Amino acid sequence: ARPEVPSHVPFLLIGGGTAAFAAARSIRARDPGARVLIVSEDPALPYMRPPLSKELWFSDDPDVTETLRFKQWNGKERSIYFQPPSFYVPVGDLPFVENGGVAVLCGKKVVHMDVRGNLVKLSDGTQISYDKCLIATGGSPRNLPAIERAGKDVQQRLTLFRKIEDFKSLEKISREVKSITVIGGGFLGSELACALGRRARSRGLEVIQLFPENGNMGKVLPEYLSNWTTEKVRREGVNVMPNSVVKSVSVSGNRLVIKLKDGRKV
Repeated sequence: ARPEVPSHVPFLLIGGGTAAFAAARSIRARDPGARVLIVSEDPALPYMRPPLSKELWFSDDPDVTETLRFKQWNGKERSIYFQPPSFYVPVGDLPFVENGGVAVLCGKKVVHMDVRGNLVKLSDGTQISYDKCLIATGGSPRNLPAIERAGKDVQQRLTLFRKIEDFKSLEKISREVKSITVIGGGFLGSELACALGRRARSRGLEVIQLFPENGNMGKVLPEYLSNWTTEKVRREGVNVMPNSVVKSVSVSGNRLVIKLKDGRKV
């Protein structure tokens, strides 16, 4: 019987995001017979992240959390997945398929790497040797110390936003609760605040956005553009609270209470 995971691959890509998929496509374009293995901690096949905070929220499809399809700027509809499952080779078949291909090992994490020995070890103990390797693990959402210190009852009411499951979770929550607070004034936080704000109008949902800067995207935009962006977010129905630093988070009844450093409570 063939092993579920090959013991050796010519090309190993660690991470299953846009960079890894683009690399796999480029490798195959230059070497049509290449055998490429992507190891991804994410349980899903490679997909685009931007629509999770943009286009998917503006879809009229009630089943959007299942279809994960959206309209592009040109009006054409597509899936957030770069390619359908049929594009990929089964992981165990990768060493044996005649013309090579791309396989994705989902839900696995590389925990050790022997650079001199060209060998990686996965979280389940599996070892894979390689000829060439690309590390494209991407980033991870940054939590706040005040939230990390909070108890489990607080953690259960909070979500960091990065993956498909985070989109599905927040979309469901937005239909069930009366108030959502977005902490963060960068691109992602502002996009989510606008998306939720637009939805809030029809559902009576209160959306609050708070961040330590003077305005939305204050770290990346000049002041006049940051001010314009903040007003734009407010026009979407969001209660924007700049200059807000989170001191502590607790649960009172069935609501979260966010205490700010200046004494205000949200």
